[in-house]
Amino acid sequence: MTIRTAKLTDARPLVAICNYDLCASGTVRKSIEIATAASEAGLRVELWAIRRRGPLIRQVSAHVPVVEVSRLPGCVPNRAVDLALNVPGLAAAIRARRPSVLLSGGNHFHLPARAALAMARMNGKVQFIARASNSSRRARHNNLMTTWGDNLKYGGSDTIVAVSEELSDEIIQLDFPVPIYCIPNGVDVDKIRKLAREPFSHPFLQDRNDGHPLLTSMGRLTSQKGFDVLIAAFARISLPRLPRLLVIGDGEKAQRDKLERLAQEAGVGDRIAFLGYQANPFAIMAQADLFVSASRWEGSSNALLEALACGLPLVATECPTGSWEILTRGPFGTLAPVEDPEGLSQAIVSELSVGRDPDQQAAGAALWSLNKCLDQWTRLLNGEIRP
Repeated sequence: MTIRTAKLTDARPLVAICNYDLCASGTVRKSIEIATAASEAGLRVELWAIRRRGPLIRQVSAHVPVVEVSRLPGCVPNRAVDLALNVPGLAAAIRARRPSVLLSGGNHFHLPARAALAMARMNGKVQFIARASNSSRRARHNNLMTTWGDNLKYGGSDTIVAVSEELSDEIIQLDFPVPIYCIPNGVDVDKIRKLAREPFSHPFLQDRNDGHPLLTSMGRLTSQKGFDVLIAAFARISLPRLPRLLVIGDGEKAQRDKLERLAQEAGVGDRIAFLGYQANPFAIMAQADLFVSASRWEGSSNALLEALACGLPLVATECPTGSWEILTRGPFGTLAPVEDPEGLSQAIVSELSVGRDPDQQAAGAALWSLNKCLDQWTRLLNGEIRP
């Protein structure tokens, strides 16, 4: 177990916010924002990670210690297996540091956190908050299996916090005898607009000047984000000036290779660029004509809100959950069916013809205020702390 700038003599009750690592994901970014806001409000906060790695570690405040709880020297490539193997290390951290509140930053961490609390014999002594970051509904999954999985994830929670109203309703239907709140994700519109003005260069920008629409999408290169569906939809688009697509986000090399191969096989490899992780994705978004999300499921897409703050029109699949709530508030874009390349293609062509006002789009993002989101989190954590 390694600790960075942790104040072991601080007598204040501890809030531990947990994720697998500090990779570039919306879940991790929100955990960092919550930790920073809570620290600034006077709470004692630590970020716990199984693996202390990932580009977002550079965004952690110097006032928020980062604790690596793994006791294993190596790293198993499969995240779920690595999490399971490190439950004893997490339990040891709970026993040693005795947090008053343990906040699981996303769905991936709920079950390991439950197991570690039981192993540490700290059930009932630590307030366990599960942040519901994604829907459990899947188009091809049995509903009974989904309910069973939700019971495993959320069953030991003292409080559940969902990131969208739709997701909150989904969890309420499971009838857990604990408080269930909704704290929507938020965005800092002014900060994003400022970053969006920074320079960005790419050959596709010249193509855009020549009349070719420029699309962008962002997210981890995983099955959840549906980039394979987006590629198939992109290949179906027939316009006088064929569009270009910039994909922002990293992932496993095998997944990226697979997507690049799909693009080549579909005949659009020269019109799609995979940019990997970008420290400032907003400078890229601001140059585009449209943002597209082809997700199979979500909780509430941070990327959609950030694209909206950049003034972009949106196309998103009507997946569970949260995308419907964002797009229909304006309306700010067009919804498409899930797992339907043809329907997504039609939605993209339709939205390109609408011509939404960028300033109105950016102003709409203010409906999801980051300050309001973080204030709600700080008040919740204050209320959960026990002496």
